Parts: sequence; structure tokens; C-alpha cells
Amino acid sequence: MKTPQLVFTILLCVGLMHPAPQALAQQTKAASASQTQPVTPAMRTEANDFYQRGDWVNAVKAYEAITNFEPVNAGALNRLGASLHSMGKYQRAIEIYKRAIEISPQPSTMYNLACSYSRTKNVEQAFAWLDKSIKAGFNQPDSLSKDEDLALLRNDQRFKTLVAAAWANAKPCAADPLRRQFDFWIGEWEVVNPQGQPAGLSSVQLILGDCVVFENWSGNGGSNGKSFNFYNSKLRKWQQTWVDDRGGMLEFFGEFKDGQMTYLGESPAPNGEKTFQRMTFFNVSKERVRQLWEQSTDGKIWTIAFDGTYVRKK
Repeated sequence: MKTPQLVFTILLCVGLMHPAPQALAQQTKAASASQTQPVTPAMRTEANDFYQRGDWVNAVKAYEAITNFEPVNAGALNRLGASLHSMGKYQRAIEIYKRAIEISPQPSTMYNLACSYSRTKNVEQAFAWLDKSIKAGFNQPDSLSKDEDLALLRNDQRFKTLVAAAWANAKPCAADPLRRQFDFWIGEWEVVNPQGQPAGLSSVQLILGDCVVFENWSGNGGSNGKSFNFYNSKLRKWQQTWVDDRGGMLEFFGEFKDGQMTYLGESPAPNGEKTFQRMTFFNVSKERVRQLWEQSTDGKIWTIAFDGTYVRKK
């Protein structure tokens, strides 16, 4: 049983820990008022200026002031974390980054968190957050490869795998096997007919982040045209749009199968009837591609409209 004196002491401590209801109400009101006090444009400008100049001590003070008023401002929290990290206060930066991620799980913030974990030599957490960052869309493989914050991780095979995944995020078409099926047509070509006579020149290039196989055609008869070839992920088919300098336009859809690309299309004739188009590209070798273009009015009997062999220029 406690002595009366001890009981008195305990009651006194409880009284200190729990203010009277009136005092508690006043404290709550004051805290609420401080949280709703607006952050002025001048405060934001000053914080950003400190950050841009690399004045980390003042940047931390400025962003702490902003986040005290705006505790769910993920952008300010991220910059606060970056400022702390730049000062070498990695553990505090980790806490701030985690707060920012809870509010807005941005890939860049996850990446920054991984950097702070790497600086604290927590390799497993660094890899875990790099993986989360890349799965969320982080797409800066050069930064990943060169960042000194991640030097501790570079000799680990997992790091190389993550760099490759970041490259895939940066250039999704380049990393997609389906979009690489028509790469055998890429190159600089001299085109000849079945008799071996020159038919034209063709320059076939990858453009738009390797998403489009782009042909520039110059025929010996003076005609010029271009075709845009790409894998249409919505239709799950290859698509070609052809345009030329005679006002012509054709649309084809097809697939790559058994080493060849086959396109099908339709075009209206002047009498209103349809002409069926079939165009096949044969991957003969690394140095040759054959293009066979056929037409039909009934889809059964086909006639050759163009038969050319692309010979790679030396």
C-alpha cells in the first residue's frame, strides 16, 4: 500500500500532465489557429530561393515552417527531406521522405528515400525503395547509374537489374519485344525489282523513342512517300499509315508471324467498289528484305502491284 505522501505526489504529477479543461481548450484553439495560418507567397519564394542556392540550413528552416502550417504539403516535405539529406542528416531525411510518400507516393521521393537509406548503409532498405520507385515509374537511368548516394549498391547484381528496368521505363517501346518485331526492316536500302533493275531508295528509321518504324521512300519514277509503322497496343496489331506526294493514303493492319510481317487493308475504287490490299515483308537475311504488295477485288484472286527487294547499302 502506498503511503499518503506518495499518493499525493502521484496526484500532483497527474495534474501537471492533464491541464484543466479550460486550459486544454485554449491550447487546442491556439494549435488549430497555427495550423490554419496561411503560408504566404513570400515564404514559398524564400524557401525555394534557399533551396536553389544550396543554402541547406536556411532551406530546412523555411520548409519546416511551411510544413508546420501545411503538414500534407508533399512537395515541401520532399524538399525538406532533400535539404536534410544534403546536410548529412540522413535519418531525419528518411523520416520526412516517408511522410511525403504517405501523402503522395511519387517515384522521385521513393528514389530520394533509397538514397538516404544507402547513405546510412542500410542496403536492403535502399534496394527495396529503389525497386518501389522504378515500379512506380522512375525513368532516369543515367541518374541512377551516376548518383554517388548509391555508390554502395553499384557492385550488386540487383543494381544492374534496376538500371535496366529504369531504361525500360524511359523507353518503353525499345524494351517491348512486340514493338521490335519489324526491326529487320530498319536500315538504308537500295530497292530493285525482280529483274534486278533499280526501283528506288528507302531509308527506314526508328523514331519517337523507338515506337515508330518510319520509312522514307523515293521511287525512280519520281514518286515519294512515307509510311509510319507501329504496334497498336489497343488493337494488338501492327498498323501502317502510308502517305505520298500524289495525295495517296492507305491504312494497313497486320501481324508478324513466321518471320514475316503481313499487312491487310482496303481502299475504295472510283466506282465505289473496294480493293483489297495485302502487303508482306519477308525477312530474307540481314542484308535483304522482300516486299510483296498484292491487290484483289474479291479477296480470292490476287495480282502483284509491287515486288521489290531491299538490298542494304554497303
